[in-house]
Amino acid sequence: MQTHFGSTSKKGRLSLSINQQLLDRLEPYKQQVNFSAHAEQLLARILEEFENRAWADRNADALAAHGKDIAMTGLAGAEFDRI
Repeated sequence: MQTHFGSTSKKGRLSLSINQQLLDRLEPYKQQVNFSAHAEQLLARILEEFENRAWADRNADALAAHGKDIAMTGLAGAEFDRI
């Protein structure tokens, strides 16, 4: 999954409603924080979580079958495990 989007990528606009008390507390730091960049990173992480969950849901049957196969036959190469 791609979590990093290039800084030269085309940008879009998004309108957000943020708690006013939070905005008031952030006010002194607005010159030190790139809110757009932080929001972009957060949204990328949220997207990655959704995509990972969707992948796991789509592949749940295959993952369960694979787990059963391992439980019955063991892992390939386990005979070489020296621990």
